[in-house]
Amino acid sequence: MLKKFAFAACYSCLLICTDAFAQNLSSSANVSYERCLDLAQGDNIKMTSCTISEANRILKIVEEKYNQLANNPELNNWNNGTGMFNGNFKNLYNEWLAYRDRYCSLYGTSMSPDAAQGNIADLNGAECVLELTKRQNKDMEVIAKNLQDF
Repeated sequence: MLKKFAFAACYSCLLICTDAFAQNLSSSANVSYERCLDLAQGDNIKMTSCTISEANRILKIVEEKYNQLANNPELNNWNNGTGMFNGNFKNLYNEWLAYRDRYCSLYGTSMSPDAAQGNIADLNGAECVLELTKRQNKDMEVIAKNLQDF
């Protein structure tokens, strides 16, 4: 139990701490995700940082879409409130984010349950975060398109 808690704590810290590598790259040279991975030169910690940074970039787009949808008058009844930080949109976003993070932590852990693989578990977890964030972005695009088609 303590081992699993320690891994989860380390995983969370890694997601926050290693973001500095990619943030330094992207802020100083406007480096793309692919270029960041190239510059990481196969270093799992740096690749994890690039991946989390890209997931955070896409998450900002997802948040903008949630906000646009939450402020759409056609969805006022469904939202039971006004704006992103009220009603069903707030709940949906928070629950999705919690699911994504818990699932990807489990996914990363399952790739290396005894931590013998080192940082590869963190990289796999980060890639999971990126993929689920991309999927949520596409899902929000579909909802926005559905509203436009009415």
